[in-house]
Amino acid sequence: MYWYNPANRTSERVKAPSDDTQAIEMLAGTPDSVEFVKEYCELRRSGAPIERALVLVGHEFRLRQPEYQLTLR
Repeated sequence: MYWYNPANRTSERVKAPSDDTQAIEMLAGTPDSVEFVKEYCELRRSGAPIERALVLVGHEFRLRQPEYQLTLR
């Protein structure tokens, strides 16, 4: 899977997790992880598959980065 990892702020290609526990571990490790996990859980509850939920979380948090917002203006 190719995604923007919000925990380390880089785009990367990784093996897709096989369950929610592995996905949540991928989002852990930063002060913002609670927000990442909350967003992930909301997407999963709405029916998004694991891989899509992770990609969407990464995309959402990338768009919030100040350096990315400057490019959009």
